[in-house]
Amino acid sequence: MGGRLRHNHQIHSSLRRVHLRIPSTAEPSSQPAAVADADRRAPRRPEPGAMEGGLANPAAEVRQVWASNLEEEFERIRSAKEKYPYVSMDTEFPGEIHTPINKQYWELSPSERYEGIKANVNALHLIQVGLAFATADSRPSVAFEINLREFDPLVHPHNPTSIELLTKSGIDFDRNRAEGVDASRLAILLEESGILGNSGITWVTFDPASDFAYLVKLLTARDLPDTLSDFLRNVGNFFGNEVYDVKYMIRGLRYLPGKLEDMARSIGVKRETGSSHHAGSDSILAWNAFRKLRDLHFSQTGVRQFAGVLNALGPIPSGCGVNSAAAATGDGSGSSSNKPPVGDN
Repeated sequence: MGGRLRHNHQIHSSLRRVHLRIPSTAEPSSQPAAVADADRRAPRRPEPGAMEGGLANPAAEVRQVWASNLEEEFERIRSAKEKYPYVSMDTEFPGEIHTPINKQYWELSPSERYEGIKANVNALHLIQVGLAFATADSRPSVAFEINLREFDPLVHPHNPTSIELLTKSGIDFDRNRAEGVDASRLAILLEESGILGNSGITWVTFDPASDFAYLVKLLTARDLPDTLSDFLRNVGNFFGNEVYDVKYMIRGLRYLPGKLEDMARSIGVKRETGSSHHAGSDSILAWNAFRKLRDLHFSQTGVRQFAGVLNALGPIPSGCGVNSAAAATGDGSGSSSNKPPVGDN
């Protein structure tokens, strides 16, 4: 491929949001057109993040999930998804050990970017998963920060700068190893929770190509697919097409910084709980930034024009969204979610 990868043994893997990201100033200027009049007249769910009046929720609680309380917390997740059909997702992982050479990141094609993501994700281990649950018109009501046990900085490849950053932010890798959640058990519980392949769930993320890659690897229990098209089909099968990448939404807003924390601050959104580089806190911040952006810039055109597109990799194929890992891995045995779309009139 044109953007060959280089393995840097001195950069054993993670500045959490510096992974192969395109600076906002280098983003292409193409901005999706407003939704067509006929589409606006069609019955549909409310715009995600739409304000419908009422007082804002208090700051969401971030529930720490460990092996000892995993089953109990997933009961809460199953309950939360019935009340709060908007899920904001973030992950923490040990950065990158493979970086592109000969090209700037913004010069890479989506397939070349995927090659870099695939090389890193296949070699590394997931550290945290954050899930924040909200209604369309509120801040998140609850968030879950799931701590995994697989990664050991004494054994596994990582970026020392990234691990130093995560340690300073408060992640205790010794505790994760001793008390964290087993990845295979987490995959089963996510499958059983009803949040995957569910047409009634809307996902909100910020520059999530690597986040989805780690989750696809987790859920399929295998290395990532060889091709970008197969990977995007996996994303669609697990998460559907109601996926909003906030980084994609701000491509045409040149005044906004390209990192989540800086972007949120620039539009007046403060981190309401926790600290940066924690998946639970970052998932809350991503949702609150999404809602604020909608009100500031897309109150007339709406945000549906951005659904189903990942900033770094392109559109998720339509017609996906099957509630089974088997479907994502190709045997077609999954069944479609019976839950109706949220907010249909």
